[in-house]
Amino acid sequence: MTGNSILIFAVFLAFLVAVAISIFITYRQTNRVLKNNDKLMRDNSHLANEVESLKEDTVEHQKALEELKEQLRTIDKVTELQEKTKSLRENIKDIQDMNDDELRAWVDLQVTESRMFCDPDLDIKKMSQKLGLTQKKLKQLLKDSTRYERLYDYLTEKRILYSCELLKENPQWSVDAVSKEAGFVSRTTFQTEFKKRIGVTPAQYRQHTQTEVVRVESN
Repeated sequence: MTGNSILIFAVFLAFLVAVAISIFITYRQTNRVLKNNDKLMRDNSHLANEVESLKEDTVEHQKALEELKEQLRTIDKVTELQEKTKSLRENIKDIQDMNDDELRAWVDLQVTESRMFCDPDLDIKKMSQKLGLTQKKLKQLLKDSTRYERLYDYLTEKRILYSCELLKENPQWSVDAVSKEAGFVSRTTFQTEFKKRIGVTPAQYRQHTQTEVVRVESN
């Protein structure tokens, strides 16, 4: 074999070795990438399972929280009912020692402070329940009063007096709004009863009170 042939053979052999090494390195890298991909897929699958599990736990926790809130609301309602019952018992104990005049004054105070009269559906039954009195006793107190013949007259007076406050303190309110807030079922009834007791219409009363306010401020 000549020198040139040996050189060519050596170069070819070196090329084959280089190709084999390149293939081996590529195989190793490819295998490593595939292993990494498999691991990544397993990790992603595990992570997805954990996410689903977390979602389920969150839903369960939310349900438990809602149940707890409902229990707390129930407890609050029970506590409120107990307090009302206690207050009612104390009122009953107090009013048992009152004579009719004192009891009538007490009823008037309770109705005024609670603004019970603002309920347009208030009747003798509901009123007696709220006050802890029998309907018979409440009717007797109103009947014996020199000012009122009926519950309607008593409630109407309370509503008119309250509407006067509303007209003065809320000039931006419409007459209808004042009427509803005070407990009247209709504007017509309000207008009629107001003029009957005050002598002017609600609008005239408001105008007069606003004029008086301006006059005082000017002075």
